[in-house]
Amino acid sequence: MAYTIRYVPAKDLELLQEEWKTLETGEEMTLFQSYEWYVMLLKHYIPEDTNNFESVYALVETDGQPCMIAPLWIIKRSFRILNRKGVYLIGRFSFSDYLNFIYQSFDSAAFDYLLKDLHKRYGIKKVCFEDLRESTSIYQHIVTSYNIIENKEFPCVTLQLPPSVEEYHKMLSKNSRQNLRTASNRLQKDGKALVFNDDDQQVDRQECMKLREAKLSVKYADFSLFWKYKYRIINRLRYTFPFFTPITHYTKSKVMTAYDEEGKLRAFFNYGYDPDDKAIRIMAAGTDLDFARYSPGMLLMHQFILKSIQEGKLQVIDFTRGDEKYKFALGGELCLNHSIKFSI
Repeated sequence: MAYTIRYVPAKDLELLQEEWKTLETGEEMTLFQSYEWYVMLLKHYIPEDTNNFESVYALVETDGQPCMIAPLWIIKRSFRILNRKGVYLIGRFSFSDYLNFIYQSFDSAAFDYLLKDLHKRYGIKKVCFEDLRESTSIYQHIVTSYNIIENKEFPCVTLQLPPSVEEYHKMLSKNSRQNLRTASNRLQKDGKALVFNDDDQQVDRQECMKLREAKLSVKYADFSLFWKYKYRIINRLRYTFPFFTPITHYTKSKVMTAYDEEGKLRAFFNYGYDPDDKAIRIMAAGTDLDFARYSPGMLLMHQFILKSIQEGKLQVIDFTRGDEKYKFALGGELCLNHSIKFSI
C-alpha cells in the first residue's frame, strides 16, 4: 500500500469535513471523535499557533483513500518546565473524555508511517497520548509495538444496557435497589415529587452550571492544603488551554433534568450521542446539595435507563471518566483510560 500524509492547520478544519464524516462512524469512535465535537473545540478550545506549539490535523491516505485523521498538538520546543517537546492529542486537559485518532478501522502500518513522518518533520522522539481507551486498537498497538516510557491508568465507568428491565434490575446490587426505593419513599413521605425530562430543551444551562460548581467546590474543599498548593504551582507552569464546558458551549449536547414540584432544578446530566446514535456519553452532572437526601440524580438516571431499555435503541450509557459510587450503583462497570508516553 502507498501511504501519503496531508497536514491541515487546525483552523482549516472544514477542509477535512468530507473525510472526517466518512471515518467518524468506526466502531471505536465516540462522540469525542466526531466532526461536530471538533468544530466546537475549534471555536472554544484550540489556541492560536505560537512559536512553541502547533495544532494540526494529519490526514493519512491509503492509495488515495482516507485512512485516518490524527488531531495533533505538537510542542515544538519545551517551555515553562512542564510543557515538554513532543506529540500530543488535541483535546487534552478538556471535556474530551476519550482521545483517539479518527478511523473506520485501525491501520497499524498507517499509524507507524505517520509517526516516522512526524519524527522527520518535527525532529520529535517522544509521544504522549492521554485518555486512550484500553479497548481501542490504537492503544493495543502502542503497548505491543513501541518502547513505553510511562503508562498510567485512570478509571471510567460504562453501562452496557441489557435487553430487558428484569435483567437490568438483576445487575444491580441489593443495596442499590434498596437505595432507589428509599429515595422514592422519602419523597412520598415528605410530600415531595420530581418531574423528569430526558431532553430538556428549555433548561437554563446557567442553572446547571451553578449546581455543578457547587458540587465541585465541596469536593475541592476536601483536598489537603499540600495538594491545593501543588495544584496552583502546576497550573502556573503548565500551558493553560481556554476553558469551555459542553453544558454551555456544545449546542448539540442534551440535558436530562429533574425538577421538584415547584419547578426548581434539583439534578441534571449533560450528555451527547455518538455519531451512530448507539451510545450516549455523560459529560457533566450536578445535584442540588440541599435536596441530596432524595437522590434526585440517581432517580433521574434510573428512569432514563429503564426507558432506554424499553425503547430498545440505545446500547450504551457511558458515565465516562471517574469512578464515583453512583455510577456503579446504577450498574456501570469499570473500564480504563490510559495516559501513555512512548518513544518513536
